Amino acid sequence: MRAKLTLFFLVLGLFIMPVQNAFAAPYAAVTNNKVTFSFPETATFSAKLSADANITSVTLEYGNEQQTCGEVIAKAYPQFTPAKNSDVEWTWDMRQSGSLPPGASLWWRWRYTDEAGKEYLSETQTATWLDGTHKWQTLTSGFLRLHWYEGDKPFAQDLLNAGLQGLSRNEQQAGLVADAPIDVYVYASYEDLRDSILFEPAWTGGSAYAEHNIVIVGLSQNDSEYDRNVVIHELTHVLIGHFTFSCLNDMPSWLEEGLAVYSEGKLDSNSQDQFDQAIKNNDLLSVRSLNSGFSEEFSKATLSYSQSFSLVEFLIETYGQDKMTQLLGALRDGGEIEAVLLNIYGFDIDGLEDAWRESIGAAPRSVSAQPTSQPTPTHVPTIVPVSGGSLIVTPTPYAIPTSTINGGQSTRTGPPIWMTLSLLGFCCVLGLIIGVFVIGMIVRTQNAKARKNDQT
Repeated sequence: MRAKLTLFFLVLGLFIMPVQNAFAAPYAAVTNNKVTFSFPETATFSAKLSADANITSVTLEYGNEQQTCGEVIAKAYPQFTPAKNSDVEWTWDMRQSGSLPPGASLWWRWRYTDEAGKEYLSETQTATWLDGTHKWQTLTSGFLRLHWYEGDKPFAQDLLNAGLQGLSRNEQQAGLVADAPIDVYVYASYEDLRDSILFEPAWTGGSAYAEHNIVIVGLSQNDSEYDRNVVIHELTHVLIGHFTFSCLNDMPSWLEEGLAVYSEGKLDSNSQDQFDQAIKNNDLLSVRSLNSGFSEEFSKATLSYSQSFSLVEFLIETYGQDKMTQLLGALRDGGEIEAVLLNIYGFDIDGLEDAWRESIGAAPRSVSAQPTSQPTPTHVPTIVPVSGGSLIVTPTPYAIPTSTINGGQSTRTGPPIWMTLSLLGFCCVLGLIIGVFVIGMIVRTQNAKARKNDQT
């Protein structure tokens, strides 16, 4: 019986295969198929297309390889002259669409139709979006690939070792493991880094693009320890981004940035001094204000990083790595931070802040009747260069209601009492007038009926 079924499916396959091929697009005769970069602004796709009859429509399908919630295919419609052989060209302007990170993988293909109705589809081509001005070199170890263009091999090996150390720490501390190759592009200066990508803040020293598995960093020129920490910091963002990737939820900023700083080790002396002073002066930021972004004011931004580090340190060293991994997994699965914290740790955001403040010897959390102002968040993930400096953009605060308590009394929100009494009196008088009018109408009607009865 099994032999008969096998023979049946083989014969069926012989009939199906020609049918499938009949509906496939004919072979596309495409030559000079290429992409030309004007980095970091444009990518120009061009080719010469051939068909059996005059070409009547041309579509460029293109995109980049990244982690997304669904397949994304962009389409462009270049101008061309109808002919059997037609030259086509179209430019992707990153200044309009937003820039891709260096090292991103582009793909494209041409789909076109001739006047006989035949559709042609070219093979998919790929290219790496990267500048051609630097002579990039590469060192690889496991899932980590480090690319650099200035400095000797021992220098690059030192940064690669730092990255490997960061991967190891993240696995031990939060259960975060690399599941695909990660590319780290090291620029010789902050200026070179900023020239490689559009629309980055002027103070950016490094960025992570988890959806692309790419990290870019600029070197400080004078602090190799800081440079190593930047590599670790941004690698952590990629690991978090992959582990918690979800179309349902976003990571709280304090948790993601706290893990990134925690993976570096202890706070640097300047950050620790600022953090200690904030505890002493009772200037700590509320945890709720760190949920969705950090201030663009330099001093508040650095305190936000330090405070986030301390929060993550408290959670991991008090409750263990397993609970941190559970927390990240629950957020990935669409859980809200309040409910997830309550389920795993037994407290919500305010409860976390209370327990954390007690652990570091800070003053108790204050409950204010006034809204808490939260500045416009920065792009996450980023890291401030070691040289620091004032930030360019002035934040625009917006209010988040935190409480309706005011000295133990509920706040009056209705109209004054005199206005209420006046309105009540007016309504009474109006009701009395209407009542008299109605009674008068009833009496008049009855009198009219009585006179009519008397006449009859």
